[in-house]
Order: sequence, then C-alpha cells, then structure tokens
Amino acid sequence: MKKATFILSFLILFKPVIPVLEYMAFYDYIKTELCVNRDKPKLQCNGKCYLMKKLAESSESESDNDKNNSSTSSGELQIVFFQEFSINNLFILPKEEKSKVLSSYSNIYKFSFIDCIFHPPLV
Repeated sequence: MKKATFILSFLILFKPVIPVLEYMAFYDYIKTELCVNRDKPKLQCNGKCYLMKKLAESSESESDNDKNNSSTSSGELQIVFFQEFSINNLFILPKEEKSKVLSSYSNIYKFSFIDCIFHPPLV
C-alpha cells in the first residue's frame, strides 16, 4: 500500500514534467517529423515549438480540472472529521483550602501545584 501511494504521489508531482521528458527521449523524431518549422532550418527550432504546444495543452488541462473542481465546491464545505470534546475540570487547579493551622507553620511551608512541574536540569 505504501508503494502504491508513493508511486501515485510521484506521478502526480511530476506530471507537468512528462512532456519535457518525452521531448528529451524522442528529440530526433520530434525535430525531423513533428516540428512545425522543420522547413526553416535558420530558426533553429529543433522541435521546441512542439514542446511548447504540449506544455500549453497540459497546463490547459490542469487549469480546466481546477476550474471544474472549484466550481462544484464553491459555497460548500464538507467536514470529513469532527470530534467534539469538553474540558472536564482537568486543567483547573484546585483552590487552596484555608484551614486553621498555626500561623508560624503556614508561613514556613506552602505547597503549590504549579511549582511541581518537572523542569530538566540546567547544564
């Protein structure tokens, strides 16, 4: 499954590069047979006109796909996953209870939950 996902993402990523690779692979055939300007060697087109035509076609097809996808989903938002959660007093610190303790002892010792958070040692 991972291989199929990788191959599919690889193809989607490099789809715009396919006409350029095709041009490089079949350079001689494109230059001699498919070039529009093959009768005019002074222009030194060498099949670049065919490459530009193919690149324009691929960009048009991608823009058409984008327009079709955006027009169907305009104004509509699909929620794929939603999980409602509530806070159940997990993060609320308990209030200090004031009890009758000797004042001398209460001034010496004070415990706070906030100070109990572990801090790594400083180097």
